[in-house]
Amino acid sequence: MTISAEAEESDPSDPYSEDYPVRRATAATKTDTRVMETPVSTQVVPWVVMNDQKTLRIKDALENVSGVRPQRSPGFGNAYIIRGFPTGSRIYRNGLGLINGFGGLSTDLDTANLESIVVLKGPEAMLFGRIEPGGLINVTTKRPLDEPYYALEQQFGSYDYYRTLWDAGGPVTQDRSLLYRFSGAYQSNNSFWDFVSLDRVIVNPSVTWRINDRTELTLNVEGFNQDY
Repeated sequence: MTISAEAEESDPSDPYSEDYPVRRATAATKTDTRVMETPVSTQVVPWVVMNDQKTLRIKDALENVSGVRPQRSPGFGNAYIIRGFPTGSRIYRNGLGLINGFGGLSTDLDTANLESIVVLKGPEAMLFGRIEPGGLINVTTKRPLDEPYYALEQQFGSYDYYRTLWDAGGPVTQDRSLLYRFSGAYQSNNSFWDFVSLDRVIVNPSVTWRINDRTELTLNVEGFNQDY
């Protein structure tokens, strides 16, 4: 008797997915390659993990990754230490480097618009230019969806903590040649420190136009305003 089967791979961009393992990633080689076949130590924190843990900042999400620690804590900033080497404030977004983390602001990246966080360990300068030999952190933003999806969430917590998240997306046309997604968050809170507060608004619209079977164009905008 011979029994054969193929394992079904979940799509990490599917908001309905409940699978923690991510078997494919593009950050290491900039191609759609299986993690097991990638000759680089790659660890992925998908959206489902961040959603289940209700992580607000990538600092919290990176607690799932071994060998990565924040360089400045507590406080604001995107500086981390990977394998003993400080990365400075340079975080990559969809494979492109962000200057000082997020537009030059000394602030933590929010997870409201993130699809996944990928940590590449080891020297990756051949593909990403000047970086530290410990590795790099790449965040992948949410993209428009083929199927309709709508979510609204309200969080409450200590120190007058309030956080509202929304996420909507789907096809605009019946042939799915035009897709959209609109996600974001509003957060307001005080702190266990005296005279410390935060008021943050994040708006992330994106549109994808499928020109043909081989070509598509995506416009992604991130609006960010913070008072603290």
